[in-house]
Amino acid sequence: MERAIHTFENGVRVYQDQLLEEQRARYAKRNVHEAEEEEIFVNLIRRIPPDGCFVDVGAAIGYYLILARRLSPGLTIHGIEPLARHRHFLAENAVLNGFSPNEFTIHPEGLTSSEGSQSFVDRGYSSRIGRMSEPRRSLSTRWKKLLERVELRRSKQLQIATITLDSLVRRIGRRIDLLQMDVQGLELEVLKGAPQSLKEDAVETFLIGTHGRAHGLTLHEDCRELLRANGYQIEVDLPDPKEQPDGILVASRRR
Repeated sequence: MERAIHTFENGVRVYQDQLLEEQRARYAKRNVHEAEEEEIFVNLIRRIPPDGCFVDVGAAIGYYLILARRLSPGLTIHGIEPLARHRHFLAENAVLNGFSPNEFTIHPEGLTSSEGSQSFVDRGYSSRIGRMSEPRRSLSTRWKKLLERVELRRSKQLQIATITLDSLVRRIGRRIDLLQMDVQGLELEVLKGAPQSLKEDAVETFLIGTHGRAHGLTLHEDCRELLRANGYQIEVDLPDPKEQPDGILVASRRR
């Protein structure tokens, strides 16, 4: 039986069986993955050099990697995705969109503030490094119910290898023009693992989805101030967008 395909308004295609019911309902209202963040993402991709470097931390099934390749075919693209199931989906979607999986360099570790191994909670699209926990009581009723449906369903604990952003930058071996991050509350930990990269201007622009609603309402502000302290200028500062549960922070050290 032929698998059903979902085609977003930007042309990105994924298999329907990779999507959650909640996602399909959201896409029926506006057929992009994240309406507010995507407009910012497209503008950032278009301003980096055609032969630049884009890194997606928390690449999941490859939506932003594929969109970046469609927008700028000459980019060097890296994805960080520790969940094997999502890496398999990403490879499927690359082929579905007319690309070879080899066009994307995928790193299977988790990114945090230390090297080694850590517990990893497999919650599908809400997977994160750390132990299982209930949603915070301070969440709004709307987002708490969403997290209960999506995050706590079929959760399981894994052990994964971890690296720091400093290690990743050395591995890539070049300056990163745009680094996008969706790590479910570990945003500050990832930045803490990059003292050398931040000091040496190894990443030009960060696009960070901050998960303050679920993991602490100061998280967005803490990330913003750490980047400011390292010489970054804040271009977008949205701790509480209307159309998505995570905040949006863009910080740049453009030459």
